[in-house]
Amino acid sequence: MYRHNSSSSGNNPTAIQTGDVIGTIKWNGLTDINAIRTGASIRSITKATSPGSLTANMLFATNNGAALTEHMILTETGLVGIGTLVPAFNLDVVGNTHTSGRFHGRIHFDQLSAANDAPNTYTNEAYFERRQRSTLGVPASAMANNFGGVLSLAPGGGAYDHQLFFGQDGIWNRRETENNAAWTAAWDKLLTSADIKGTPNRIARFLPPDNPSSKLGDSQLFDDGTDVGIGTVTPDPAYLLTIGGDTRINGRANVSNDLNVGINMKVVGNADVDGNSNVDGTQDVTGNTHLKAELDVDGQSNFDQRMKIGAANYGAGYMLSVGGKVIAEEVRVALQATWPDYVFDAPVPDIKAWEQFIKENKHLPGVPSAKEVAASGGIELGENQRILLEKIEQLTLIIIEQQKQIDALRTDLTTAKH
Repeated sequence: MYRHNSSSSGNNPTAIQTGDVIGTIKWNGLTDINAIRTGASIRSITKATSPGSLTANMLFATNNGAALTEHMILTETGLVGIGTLVPAFNLDVVGNTHTSGRFHGRIHFDQLSAANDAPNTYTNEAYFERRQRSTLGVPASAMANNFGGVLSLAPGGGAYDHQLFFGQDGIWNRRETENNAAWTAAWDKLLTSADIKGTPNRIARFLPPDNPSSKLGDSQLFDDGTDVGIGTVTPDPAYLLTIGGDTRINGRANVSNDLNVGINMKVVGNADVDGNSNVDGTQDVTGNTHLKAELDVDGQSNFDQRMKIGAANYGAGYMLSVGGKVIAEEVRVALQATWPDYVFDAPVPDIKAWEQFIKENKHLPGVPSAKEVAASGGIELGENQRILLEKIEQLTLIIIEQQKQIDALRTDLTTAKH
C-alpha cells in the first residue's frame, strides 16, 4: 500500500502521478483448483499530488458472480456516492433509499432543467422537523402537548410553498408564494373524519363552539339528489321541495306555477304568483299580492293594504278596486252618515220649488249631476242608497200631502152636489 514510480534502489525514487492506484485491499477466495477469485475490494486512486501533498479517493467494489464492479466512492472532498462514482452532494444516491432509524436534514427535489442544482436556497426542497406550535403561530390547542411535526415543501418551478403541522388536535396547513420562506400566512385546519359527522343526504353545517368553527354536522337541509327537504328527512316524492314546518318569506315570492299551502302562510313582503294559489289555512300578506292565475282560499283572508282586481290602478282613498263586474248574493254597506229618517221631521218639500230646480239644473235637488258623477269617477254605493231613500221618503211625504188635498176636494164636491 505504498506507491512510487521507480524500481531503482537508493534515495531518489520517482513520485507518484495523478491516476495512480496507491493501494488495494482484496478479499480473495479459492473457488476451484488454480481458480482464485476476488469477492470484494477497496482501492485508492491519486487525484492530485505535489511535493508534500496528496489527495486521493476510495472506491468500494463487490463481485456479483459475473465481474468485480465498483458501486460506492468516498471522494477526496468527502462526498459519498452510492450507485454513482461522481457524486455531487455529501451523500449522492442513485436508486431507492431506505432507513429504519432517524433522518436529520433536508430532502432535495431536482428540477428537470437543473438536475444538479445544490440546496443552497429554499427551493426544490422538503424537510421534516419537530417544532412547538406557538413558535410556528399554529392556533392554540386544548391538548396538553403543544409540540408537533412540521413538513415543509418547496417544490419550485412556480409552485406555492406549503407547510403541514401535525398536532394532537389534527393537521394544519398554510402556504406562501414561491421562494418566500417567510411563513407568515394563516394556518387552516384540515378536516378529518372525526371533525366531519353527518347523516347520508343531510347537508352539513359548521358546528359551534369553535370560532371559526372547524367541525361539520347535520343541518336542516336534506337532498337525496332527487328531492329536497327543509326540516324533514322524508320529502314528499311528488314535489321537488318539502318544508316540514312554518315558512316565512321576508322578500318577494315568485311562483311560476300553482302554489299549494297546506298550513298557514305569512308573507312579510310582496307575493307574486304566476299560477294558482291554494291556501288551506290563514294567509297573511303584509305587502302586495300579485296573482296571474286563480286564487283559491279555503280559510280566512286578511289584507292590511289596498287590493285591486282587474283594475289598472288603485282608486285613491279606496281599499278595493275592481276593473269589471261584481256579482254577490248579498252586499252590506255599513254607512257612517245618518240614515235619512230625518226627512219625516222636516217640512214637506215644495213641489213647485223642485220643478223650478229641475228646469234650471236638469237633476233632482240633493242628487249629484251627471257631470259630478263623471268628474268623481263614479258614485258611492252607500251614499247613493242614502240619497235615493231620502228622495223616496220626500216623494212619499209629497204624495201623502197630495192625497190629503184630493180627499178634501172630494168632500167639497160631495157637499156641493147635495
